[in-house]
Amino acid sequence: MWFASGGGMSDVAGDFRRQLPSMIGMAGMFVATIFLAIYIRPWYDKAGLQAFGEAGASQLRYIGLELVMIFIFTAAILMLAKYKKEWVIKYGIMGILFIALLYSSVPLAHQIMVDDSVTPFDYQSTNETEATYLTEVGMDQYLDSVRSSQDGEFINTIRLMQWGSETPIWETPISHGAADEFSGLMVALGPDSVTINNAALIHTLSLSDGTHESTYECFEYDEDGNVQSILTTGCNLATETEDAVYVIDGANRMHRYNTFEEYPNVMTKQATWQLPSEMNVNELVEAELLDDQHLLVVSTNYAGVIVLNETAGLVEGIDLYEPVQILIHAESAAGFSALDIGYSNVADVTMEEATDGEQLIVLGTNDGDILAWSYTPQATERFAEEPRVSINNFAESIRDVRLTDIDATGYTELLITTDQDARLLYGSSMVQRLIIDVPEGEDVAVAFGETLRDVEDDTIHLYATVIDGTYTTSNGVVESSMFLVDGLVMEDIPTIIGLLISLLLMILLYVHSEWYVVNTVGILVGSGVIVMLGVSFVPTLIMVFMIAAAVYDAWAVYKSKHMLDLADTMMNLNLPILLVAPQDSEYTMRTERTTVHDTNEEPIVSHPTVPQERVVAKSNDAMLMGLGDVIFPGMLVLSTLQYISGDNGLIMAMTTLVGSLIGYSILMYYVGKGQAQAGLPLLNGGAILGYCVGGLLTIGMAMFQFNISF
Repeated sequence: MWFASGGGMSDVAGDFRRQLPSMIGMAGMFVATIFLAIYIRPWYDKAGLQAFGEAGASQLRYIGLELVMIFIFTAAILMLAKYKKEWVIKYGIMGILFIALLYSSVPLAHQIMVDDSVTPFDYQSTNETEATYLTEVGMDQYLDSVRSSQDGEFINTIRLMQWGSETPIWETPISHGAADEFSGLMVALGPDSVTINNAALIHTLSLSDGTHESTYECFEYDEDGNVQSILTTGCNLATETEDAVYVIDGANRMHRYNTFEEYPNVMTKQATWQLPSEMNVNELVEAELLDDQHLLVVSTNYAGVIVLNETAGLVEGIDLYEPVQILIHAESAAGFSALDIGYSNVADVTMEEATDGEQLIVLGTNDGDILAWSYTPQATERFAEEPRVSINNFAESIRDVRLTDIDATGYTELLITTDQDARLLYGSSMVQRLIIDVPEGEDVAVAFGETLRDVEDDTIHLYATVIDGTYTTSNGVVESSMFLVDGLVMEDIPTIIGLLISLLLMILLYVHSEWYVVNTVGILVGSGVIVMLGVSFVPTLIMVFMIAAAVYDAWAVYKSKHMLDLADTMMNLNLPILLVAPQDSEYTMRTERTTVHDTNEEPIVSHPTVPQERVVAKSNDAMLMGLGDVIFPGMLVLSTLQYISGDNGLIMAMTTLVGSLIGYSILMYYVGKGQAQAGLPLLNGGAILGYCVGGLLTIGMAMFQFNISF
């Protein structure tokens, strides 16, 4: 709530000019409180201090709980004031304020005194190769291919490589067959083998030792002995199961060919299904055989798990086929750019202790989203969306995703590569522990090598690969000093200093409750509450909170007017749940008693020593603002920075602040009339409008998408 004290009513223009210094000063404190909250926010990030935990950040019931707590607090203050228990109010609130002060003073001391900068990472060497990068295998291996010509025939030598080694674990030559020279290789990784095909041949190799297990032809011979493709639209993707080969053609159809152990390299047509039109396999990103019944296919705009059935029903008509069965799918208008499958980073047990598999499918998109599905092979329900790993607007674009066990603990971490850097999200908490710049390139893969490294030297190697036909790999050593601080870090000296500052301010507030003491405490308390609540709720819930609070504020000021009673009580106790912007330095709060709840709507100033007489003292003019009017817009600014990453989050936070300042300017027009005003409708409304404008300019309707639940 806002009002101006002192003076009588005059013309609006004259009042506005007279109060302009107070208006500017109040705006300065408004912005300073929010920026102080922004400054101490990194400490809260390290500490993971969400009021209701990570899951509670998007749950609506906790916003309801906060509103109930506000109502209870207001009712308690008014009841105590009614029964003349001001001393209970004063000392009770001072105790709460002391705790609230610690929310800002301790983090502020740590931010100023503790150097938590990290050692920069440097690439120490670069290796160029003429091989073609195919796909990653596990956490620290990958497949590539070297093309050569022997006796006029092209040969693709498939190699399983270990990051950091130029010597293949194994290498196996496979025939290029009758495919065109420029025909690329399509890869479908399986649990124990890999199937590689081009337009002519389908090869399956063992992952353990590279054994060439089978070769099937994507063509047959007609009666005249001429080569004829078995599929008129070509062999776009193939994978081999225990008793069949599944082939996807260029017309988005999947075909099952039975295979026979007694007749190696022979297959016969069994059934055909139609794939969804959105799954354009001509624009394949990656594919992986999860088990003998499930194939994950990721095309540019569609990702889905296909059930590998044995038979298909008949569909009447020419070239009509039964739709393929899809268990779970996702679509991306911007396009999928990355895929990894590995042990889940949010699993409760280590890989060795897992009984159901606890696998995770992670997808990245070109507009910076992370999508995740859990995959538990031993469970009844094998697939489900994994909201704990899914992240909207993580970056402008995702280039690579990787599940890795960097510290060899048996628990995995999520490594996400964007256009600018690679970020390690540690463990189930997904705390950002490492940020490393990556080389420029359209397609970049980043991995940690030597996961099971020598315990004695504890060396972690990072490899960044730029893929462009052939590939170039840069590598360097990751040291412990490069990791960001994880968890609550409280060093003794900064903590003691923060406690002493809070204690000193509370003593000053008790013995010398002047406006500058009140403002100092108010700014510190406000910034602490802003950051605490701002990191605890996603922006959508903060806006729900703000709308509800604005409606309540307007009703409490204009209708029931009990907020005016509350303001009277707090002002007379000189407690810093408000900010004071005096006209000049001679203003004092200690010798004046201001009342805003007056039937004539004219501010009354009375002197405590002359209770029967109305007095207007020199320099008694000031503008007063309830601390909640700063906290609510500040919460939305902080929440935006917390939950919308990168430049988009910064832009939206600043438009939110600008919007609240526009609301402030409009509010000043009414305050200049000398009447008490409900501040939240205009301040919150301006902040929400600023957030929406910034969101529309950057991320569109995704600004509201935070998986809200009750």
